[in-house]
Amino acid sequence: MNARQRSWLLPPCAAALVAGVLAGRELSCLLWPLLATAACLPAVYLLRGRLRFLACVLLSLSLGASTGWIGFHPSLPPEGDYEVTGVISGEVTSGKLGQVRVPLSSVTLDERPFSGGAYWTFYTEEFPGDLLPGKAVSFGASLYHPSGAENPEGYDFRESLLRKGITVGLYGNRDLVIREPDFFSLSGFLAALRHCLTSALIRELGEESGAYASALLLGYGSLVPSEDREAFAGLGIAHLLSVSGFHVGVIIGALALLFRLLRFSQRTRLAVSGVILFSYAFLCGMNPPILRAAILSLLAAEGKILQRPRSGIHLLSAAAAVSVVFAPVQVTGASFQLTYAAVFGLIWFTPLVNRLLPSGKKGAAVRILRAVLPVFGIQLAILWPELYHFQRLPLWGFLYNFPAMAVFTVLILLYWIALLLLPVAGLTGLLAAPLSFLTGNLLSLVRLLGSLPGQSLWIHAPTWLTALGILLLMAGACAIVRLGKVPRALLCTAGVAATVLSLLPLPHPGTEYLQFSAGSADAAVLRDRERIVVMDTGEPGSPLSSYLRFHRLTPDAVILTHLHSDHAGGLDDLVRDQIPIRVLYLPEGAEEQEIHPDILEMLNRLRAGGTEIRSLSRGDVLPLPSGSLTVLWPEKGKVRPGQDANRYSLVSRLILRGTSLLHTGDVTGSYEDYAAAPSDILKAAHHGSRASSSDAFLEAVSPEVILLPCGTVDRAEDFRARAGSIPVWSTAESGALTVRFEEGSYTVIPFLGGDR
Repeated sequence: MNARQRSWLLPPCAAALVAGVLAGRELSCLLWPLLATAACLPAVYLLRGRLRFLACVLLSLSLGASTGWIGFHPSLPPEGDYEVTGVISGEVTSGKLGQVRVPLSSVTLDERPFSGGAYWTFYTEEFPGDLLPGKAVSFGASLYHPSGAENPEGYDFRESLLRKGITVGLYGNRDLVIREPDFFSLSGFLAALRHCLTSALIRELGEESGAYASALLLGYGSLVPSEDREAFAGLGIAHLLSVSGFHVGVIIGALALLFRLLRFSQRTRLAVSGVILFSYAFLCGMNPPILRAAILSLLAAEGKILQRPRSGIHLLSAAAAVSVVFAPVQVTGASFQLTYAAVFGLIWFTPLVNRLLPSGKKGAAVRILRAVLPVFGIQLAILWPELYHFQRLPLWGFLYNFPAMAVFTVLILLYWIALLLLPVAGLTGLLAAPLSFLTGNLLSLVRLLGSLPGQSLWIHAPTWLTALGILLLMAGACAIVRLGKVPRALLCTAGVAATVLSLLPLPHPGTEYLQFSAGSADAAVLRDRERIVVMDTGEPGSPLSSYLRFHRLTPDAVILTHLHSDHAGGLDDLVRDQIPIRVLYLPEGAEEQEIHPDILEMLNRLRAGGTEIRSLSRGDVLPLPSGSLTVLWPEKGKVRPGQDANRYSLVSRLILRGTSLLHTGDVTGSYEDYAAAPSDILKAAHHGSRASSSDAFLEAVSPEVILLPCGTVDRAEDFRARAGSIPVWSTAESGALTVRFEEGSYTVIPFLGGDR
């Protein structure tokens, strides 16, 4: 390789390393990347020139695949019941219905050490007050292997935990004992320290200021109210709430000023900066964004010391390579993609700004443009990952980001002063009033701006055309290639056109019924040409809302078979994600049955917000583009109040392109006999419970295939034994189930397998 080839080897090798990690994620064994690595190693030494350059890139690809396979396929203990001990290594959070979520490290299973972290959950009526970070716990629990994505565009719970160093899940708290640890655990000690500092900040600064200080300095994001997160996200400045490269940049800026005053040498600056940045990363639980920013800044400082200034692209590539080697599972996370895309946009766009606005030009307008235009480059570069992960386009984010970062820089510095003054009694309290004033007014402004219409636009997820449009825009902003004004204008115009065109709604000519995999809950969507009908919403956190948001779908109607939380709890997600509910259909007398008061409160909020709520009973027909939906149960006049809501669960028969589908909700016992209509497809009732789908009912319906939404394989096998020769597709085994209708025929397509 010549000098020019060697100088440009790092960027393609870093890109190949990332691509290899993604390939290793999909591989079924480690053998192939190891063989490829063994073949590439001698080639690197034996070949010359361009072939050696290519061999280095291929070696990076194979090494990335090996690293990716190891990272995404950890060795796991068998599922089952264990006696567990561990140390609480992070925030203890509580969810709805009394759920408690706890990260654990230093875990033992039946007194055998386990190398990975664990995600422990249980339900309780009274939260244990002494369940705090840093405490040791012992209990009996069921160990399970976290599942990957089981739905189209669904949440990958398994990879989300892997990115936090957690490999297994634990459920239950049998014979729970909480005590002080009898050994030193670094992660437990740091978690306890973060908790102690958070409590002190809240005590000294007040509830709101202390909570935001902890969130912005220590990463305690759960202390930020969800409505505030929504406001920040709508304005395109949500990154300010998560400890990331921006927060590290504030520390680096403050250190640079301090070093200049103290006249530290470059080598001393590098050493002190390294100690402080990595100590901060440890304090925040080895937060990956902090580590990435620390590596990037230290590499830049090291280049200055050696008098070998490196280009921004090379620094970015080196930081990415180091991050990927030590934490390959981060590659698929939004944080990794947004971080490197943002820095890439800054590196790519700044030279063009310098060319358009040479340093000789003065004036306030020029200074503002010089500051704002790079922010526009960042917004452009993060557009694809932002749209892919969040499907939200902040319309004015490039205008808000610059002033928001300036104000939050001041706020973060003041929070740091307050934190550093905590050991001196009374001094932090002197900052309480000014910080409360600044924090309160800043949040009031954010909430006001976030409540205004037109701040952001929900769109469907980006496509290859979106990527092409962004690439054309980046090419138009490329300062490396000398282009005239006309070619640049043409590239930018084509990029804008392709991006906008890719985000327009696409027609859907087909007919599909999608039964989500939602554990022991029910949620489904019917897409019949341009008509969207939701049939049950699942529990809070179900995959329904993310699917609708990903495809930018607005339901024409939401049908709830009854008002139990496992069928209606997902309404809260739709409201939170601002998905309009125009018409809500309930079975006759649904609100008069035994249901959770939270569901009734949600219905009242929907009414107040303009949602029309209608009742359905036997004989009602809803027309559909390719057929109809006919209600078979309950029957008007036969509904008694105060009963189990399952008894009067809505049962409907859909006719779609000549095929019939019987949707049964959770109807139980003899009540299902009122709705036993012959159908080609049966959506089994009550998650396969023995209280439903009797032999007589199955014989009367005589389906060709059964769709079974359920949470366990054991439940699916039990139902299959009762169904006899009728094919049964279960979500526990196959993930989401899509039924694609053609004229007079249909196909069942499982998300985790092939067609049948």
